[in-house]
Amino acid sequence: MIDDGCAEYAAAMAYYLLLALFPFFLFLTTLLAYLPLPDFLEFILTNMKRVLPDEVFVLLQDNIRKLFGNKQGGLLSLGFLLAMWTSSNAITAIMEVMNRLYEVKEGRSFWKVRLIAIFLVILVSVLFIFALILLMFGPKIGDFIANLAGLGNTFQISWDILLVPTILFLLMFALAVIYFLTPDVKQDWKWISPGAVFAIPAWVLASLAFSFYINNFGSYDKTYGSIGAVIVLLLWLYLSGFIILIGAEINAVIEHHSKEGKAPGEKEENAPEPRNGAAQKQSGGD
Repeated sequence: MIDDGCAEYAAAMAYYLLLALFPFFLFLTTLLAYLPLPDFLEFILTNMKRVLPDEVFVLLQDNIRKLFGNKQGGLLSLGFLLAMWTSSNAITAIMEVMNRLYEVKEGRSFWKVRLIAIFLVILVSVLFIFALILLMFGPKIGDFIANLAGLGNTFQISWDILLVPTILFLLMFALAVIYFLTPDVKQDWKWISPGAVFAIPAWVLASLAFSFYINNFGSYDKTYGSIGAVIVLLLWLYLSGFIILIGAEINAVIEHHSKEGKAPGEKEENAPEPRNGAAQKQSGGD
C-alpha cells in the first residue's frame, strides 16, 4: 500500500467525492420529489445519523432539506450532469491507482475510460438506492409477496432473515464490479471478490468507530471553527476511499501470487513479457 501510494490516491478520491456529494444530493432529492416513496427522505436521514458524526450529519441534513421538494426539471438535469462528471473523476482516480497495483499502463482511450467511469457511477448509485429501498420496505415487500402467493409465515420469516445478507451482497457486488472494470487488465469475473468481502464490513465498522470518536472525543469545531464539519466529512471520505483501496490491494496481491493469476505487469494471462520490467511470476506461487 505504501509503495503504490494508496494514501495519496485515497486523498484524491476524497476530494472528488466531496465535489460530487452535493450535486448527487441535488439530483437525488429532486428525483425523490417525483417518486411516490413516503418518508423516504426521513428514512435516509435517520440512517445517516446513525453512522455519520454529528457535525457531518447536520451539514448534510441542512443542505438536503433545502434541496428537497424542489421539482424543477432543470435542477434534476443539472444535478445529474454535475454528479456524473464529478463522481466519474473519483472513478478515474481509482482506475489510475488500480493500474499501479497491477503495474500496467493505461491503454484505453480517454473516452472509453470516461464512459466506464460514468457507467460505474450509475450502476453503484442504482445498487445503493436499491439497497436502501430493501432496507426500508423489505419487510413490507416480503409481506406483500407472501399474501399474494399464499406462502405463509415461513416465507415471511425467511425473507426477513435474508434481507441483511442480500443488502450486503448488493454492496459487495458493486465493489466487485469496480474492482473488475477499473484496472486495464483482463480478469475472470467473480461475483464477490476477496477485496469486497473485506472492504464492506471494514467500512461499516470504521464508519461507526469514526463517528463514535468524533461525537465523544473529537473537537474539530473548536479547532477549525465553522468549517469543522467539512473537515470531518473530508476525513470520512478519505477513510472510505482508503478502505476501498485496501480491498483492491488484496485482490491484486492474490492475483499476482495465485497459480491461475497473472504476474505483475501482465494484462493477460500467459503474456509473452510483463510490462514495466516487472518480475516474472514465480513457478509455484505462494
